[in-house]
Amino acid sequence: MAEERYEPVSCDYHDQLEAAAMHKNEVELEFDLNGVTQKERGRISDVYTANGAEFVKFEADSGEVEIRLDHIISMKEE
Repeated sequence: MAEERYEPVSCDYHDQLEAAAMHKNEVELEFDLNGVTQKERGRISDVYTANGAEFVKFEADSGEVEIRLDHIISMKEE
């Protein structure tokens, strides 16, 4: 199955994610991972581009996960 086309996020939202990573802020992310909506608390350790899409590396209590930015539903800073 081919990966769906990446839908870029707004520059403002991208900046919010980068600021949370830079300041090591605790956040609550709601995101879609393999078709399952999840909500986790943790820290964004990196925002990066790979294979034509943008991702965050998210460190949660359950472990580290990489999430495409267009799969993030919401972010709340704690």
